[in-house]
Amino acid sequence: MENNAHTNAKAEEKRRSRRDKEPEISEDNNCSASENLSVQELVQEIESKFNSLHNSQHVAPDYCIFRIPGKISDENSAPYRHRYAVIGPLVYHFYLSAHHEEEKQRYLAAFLLRAHPNTSLIDFITLIKGSLAKIRGCYEKLYYRNWDDSSKRPRQYKRACTESDPLLLIRTILVDAGFILELLLRGYSKEWRVENDLIFAKSGTIHDLKRDLMLLEQQLPFFLLRDMYELAFAGYPNYPSFLHLTCHFFSHYYNQSISIDDVLSPNNPHTFEYRSKLKDAKHFTDLIRTFQQPYPFQKHQHCGIDNEDHQSHCGKWILRGKKHFMHLISSQKPEPEGILEEGKLQQQQGEYLYSAVLLREAGVKFKVSLSTCLFDIEFDEKNGELKIPPLKVDDSTESFYGNLMVWEQCYYPNDTYICDYILLMGYLIKSAEDVGILVRRRIMINQLGSPKAIVKMFNNLCKYIDVEKKNRYSSLFMKLNAFNAVPHHSWVAILKHQYFSSLWRGVATVAAIILLVLTMIQTIIAILSL
Repeated sequence: MENNAHTNAKAEEKRRSRRDKEPEISEDNNCSASENLSVQELVQEIESKFNSLHNSQHVAPDYCIFRIPGKISDENSAPYRHRYAVIGPLVYHFYLSAHHEEEKQRYLAAFLLRAHPNTSLIDFITLIKGSLAKIRGCYEKLYYRNWDDSSKRPRQYKRACTESDPLLLIRTILVDAGFILELLLRGYSKEWRVENDLIFAKSGTIHDLKRDLMLLEQQLPFFLLRDMYELAFAGYPNYPSFLHLTCHFFSHYYNQSISIDDVLSPNNPHTFEYRSKLKDAKHFTDLIRTFQQPYPFQKHQHCGIDNEDHQSHCGKWILRGKKHFMHLISSQKPEPEGILEEGKLQQQQGEYLYSAVLLREAGVKFKVSLSTCLFDIEFDEKNGELKIPPLKVDDSTESFYGNLMVWEQCYYPNDTYICDYILLMGYLIKSAEDVGILVRRRIMINQLGSPKAIVKMFNNLCKYIDVEKKNRYSSLFMKLNAFNAVPHHSWVAILKHQYFSSLWRGVATVAAIILLVLTMIQTIIAILSL
């Protein structure tokens, strides 16, 4: 019995020892199995994602609608903020106006009623949905507008999850696009306006809306608006083309010598290239920037900037960035021969172009140009005349050029027409006295009020221009610098401005000289008679 009890005790001890070890082995096996299972799931998830991407229709993004950089908008947001209506899914930090949103929906309803009877709301929604991938690819970021219908209180814009909430994006684009197209139609013809139209009846509203529609953050893709317009009015001969409609609405931004109707005419072969640029515009901001550019087919006009590659074709055209940016101020005046040597034209930080006052003191005469192209700035070295087209400055000027400049810097970093022009004007305008010179010469039309406000405006616009980049006006700066380096130009200028600035001052100067000469002669005669 004792032996049996001893045997049983040893067996129980072995079983107990085996049980103590079994959980450790079981836990290791479960852990290993769990790891293997997780790896398999991860592999399947990644492969599934790859397959979905391979099978889906991929649209490469073409970012052309950007947020205003924070360093610009945080310091001075007014030029980039809407006044009347919020457009598009990009802007998110403004509160909505219930009145303006309802007005946009009324315009959408009017557009749908005006459209072809064979089209309906579902057709436009289908069009937007089919282009949604391409639309997303146009925006740097996407946001949606959240509206509380129960309380009628606007909520702040929030970041949109565009993949999970595409209907919010479609609704936003549908309302805004319908509003814009109906607005363009009513702006084109008074017969298409309704009675008691609040936008066209109230003075200044349409002006604010045109400004809002050119803001960079408030853009819709140009192709989408064109497709919706053509869907609505295909085969309607009474309606103009979408390009003609759009150019008519923004015609007050157009400042070229040839009429916009001649540009859009298909019978004019000389305007084909320019007309193609307008058709290929990314959005309204891009279209308006094209309005500012000189025509490539004008043979008798030039923009005061040398373009050696195209000089035989269109005269002195916009410089294509072949020479380094050059400044006029330096601690020592360089020799004229050295100025014209391109190898010595190196920009140094802190240097800048002479202001209008200093150029005038150096003998430069400011003249208003008859050209309508803002870039048509010329310097006549023989007569010392700097010809600049007139520029009107009002409360929308900073917004207009500010948005065009940001658009250029984001999408055309090597083709900055506007930035180069504003930098030149900013260098000329450093004080209220500089503004006064340009106003008296009719180069600037001041509708902003105080000359100091104009100085501040150009300081704001020029603050974030990269002066290290090549500038189109290098050739012009070289000529001005060479003219300034000739000493007798300054002497003649001082003599003219200080002693012959008016008829009576000139007469008094001549009389004083005659008196001085007679006095000297009398003195000499008196000495000789001794």
